[in-house]
Amino acid sequence: MSLLAWLPLLAAALIATGVSYALSCVWFRPGAVPRLPEYAARLDRDLRFLRRREPAMLVAGAQITACALLGCTALLCASVGLLVLALVVAWMPGHWLERQRALRITRLEEQIDSWLLALANALRATPSLGDALASTVSLVPAPLCVELELALKEYQVGVALDEALLRIGTRVGSRTLSAALLTLRIARSAGGNLSACLERSAAALREMTRLEGVVRTKTAEGKAQAFVISVLPLPLFALLNWIDSAFLAPLPTCTTGQLILAIAATLWGAAVLLARRFAHVDI
Repeated sequence: MSLLAWLPLLAAALIATGVSYALSCVWFRPGAVPRLPEYAARLDRDLRFLRRREPAMLVAGAQITACALLGCTALLCASVGLLVLALVVAWMPGHWLERQRALRITRLEEQIDSWLLALANALRATPSLGDALASTVSLVPAPLCVELELALKEYQVGVALDEALLRIGTRVGSRTLSAALLTLRIARSAGGNLSACLERSAAALREMTRLEGVVRTKTAEGKAQAFVISVLPLPLFALLNWIDSAFLAPLPTCTTGQLILAIAATLWGAAVLLARRFAHVDI
């Protein structure tokens, strides 16, 4: 390949480098653009929660550089695919981290009832809640055991046990886990049979998880129906046009046909919005 053939790519690389450097200088400057620090803080929160060591600023900087390089190359080469790839690079890391965070919280919530039962059995053998918590770490798998180990380390360096338990709920951000830890703290402060209270809490959480599973199943069915409503008109329109192109020809050419199309599009959009609203259930 001749040198002239490499010139467009070299120019794209130089332009992308300059654009990414300029964007980094502007966006990483404190107070310049408030959205990027918020995005970097969200990346840092998700990376810390997932126990990953990549710096958030490094991830954001790599996204900026890759998007600038792909965008400039797409403009020089007139490539729509590279432009779409740049948008994917800008969107994918944050979405993937949020998805992994949600999956980790879901796996953690599935382990709460078994952990409460193990803690109740441990409290029958030892009256110390700290010792009972330490004995349950080896009985539950990750990710709950990781959070328990961190709470025990905080307790060993001088943090109060109630405060260490409270920090678990704050870090995870799960209402189910926060409710279980609050039940544990209240039962411990009020006195009484803590083991029996934990067993009842585990049974209640197990039943609540079962009901949430039923709701999620029904909600998934509604979302699938909403997806069909959203997607079906376009392939149906294309199929009718392929079978008989003259059948739909009057619609975009006359006033009555345009009015019919406008009414159909309005009703279709309203049906999609209503279906999404009905299918969205906050559990």
